[in-house]
Amino acid sequence: MKVGMKIRYQPPRSLREPPASIPSELEVQAIWFEQLHQSVLTTDDGRTVEIIQPGFWNHGGGPDFTQTAVRFAKEGRKDKEITVGNVEVHLRPADWNAHGHDSDPAYDNTILHVVWEARGKSFFPATSSFRRVPQIVLGSQLLASWPELQPLCASVLHYPLPASTPGRCSPVLDELPKERVTDILRAAGTFRLRQKARRWFWRRHLTSPEQALHEALAEALGFHANQIPMRLVAQRLPWTKLRSLDANSRLAHLFGLSGFLPGESTAKLRTEPKTWLRKLWEIWWKARGELDYALLPRSQWKLAGLRPLNRPERRLAALAQIVPKIPALRQAIEAVDADRFGKILLSVGDPFWEKHATITGTPLPSSCRLIGEERVHDILINIFWPMVSLDDPEAAQRGLSAMTMASNGAARIASQRMLISALSPKAMREALIQQGLLQIFRDYCQTDCSQCRNCTFPELVKSWER
Repeated sequence: MKVGMKIRYQPPRSLREPPASIPSELEVQAIWFEQLHQSVLTTDDGRTVEIIQPGFWNHGGGPDFTQTAVRFAKEGRKDKEITVGNVEVHLRPADWNAHGHDSDPAYDNTILHVVWEARGKSFFPATSSFRRVPQIVLGSQLLASWPELQPLCASVLHYPLPASTPGRCSPVLDELPKERVTDILRAAGTFRLRQKARRWFWRRHLTSPEQALHEALAEALGFHANQIPMRLVAQRLPWTKLRSLDANSRLAHLFGLSGFLPGESTAKLRTEPKTWLRKLWEIWWKARGELDYALLPRSQWKLAGLRPLNRPERRLAALAQIVPKIPALRQAIEAVDADRFGKILLSVGDPFWEKHATITGTPLPSSCRLIGEERVHDILINIFWPMVSLDDPEAAQRGLSAMTMASNGAARIASQRMLISALSPKAMREALIQQGLLQIFRDYCQTDCSQCRNCTFPELVKSWER
């Protein structure tokens, strides 16, 4: 030791371990997914709740967990019915309003608000319809302390994140040859194809082939959020009426009936949208009287969380341009010509709506097609091939087998439930197989509220092997 060197001693508190940090929101979701909490939890309104199944972990827009099944009890008396719905997870209670869930109808089916901690002023989450959502403070109801559980959560937080856990069907399918698993999935995909075809058969029978196609395309353009209002528009403004109108009149009728023609002053609008709007109002104010009974309220449309290119205004503009092309689209179906069908849809354009997402908003950074290649791909799978199947089922089955399809949330849940590791990545991208996964998910996973215990799919698979 050098002479004169000062020796500094650290105070005793510096030797203590730093306090454990609280988990991130994603880690709290992992706690819920792995069920690393007490088997019976207590809500802030004095009830106890048994978690039968945590639900499917949703990594997209909307509530964090869907299809959650719970049973509430108060003062020791259990509810007779199981409650099924969504669960939203936050770190703190006030995050519910901070994230806008109190005004978003997408969260109206939330049955539990799960938070890590609740400090300070009490907060009671409520839906857009003013229904109070029961709240669970999870941090005080864990199986062990957070530092002990953190490594267990880390094991599932590897991308891609899981949406579900393996089900009882997993070991049954794992014992089958790869070819047999493929046959099962393709059979389920073929069944789904026929179900869709049957639906459009009845619409064609009740209306006409053109009207059925008009409704089908409108629904497909609505994507998930606005399928129902888009279909209602196509039914209330049938193809026979729209085809007799010129381009501006079609737009005026579609936008007016849908409630997307703003009634306020247009003084603040830019020149281009103001000119577009004035032209349509000159048509709509004369036509509105005879359609007043059929007007759709704006509440029918879901606008929150939509990408600008998926706004219903752009979809309505696309539908207006599709109407005169429906005879050519029908001919492509009859000729089993998917390429021609797709090219017709890709050619749909509108000078104004290729540059705008809304009437009052700023223009898009760059011009964009009204119907992109991804949307056309989905329309081929969900509209074109089912309609081909009405007259040529084998051609439709071959066509779907030849297409690829990106896995969506429902298909991922089904594949994780079944753990179909025997299939190659190429096989898993086949559209017919993906449709089969979606059918199994709808018929079994989505309807089961017993954490697989009462699911009949494993026994069904076994019976096929006898």
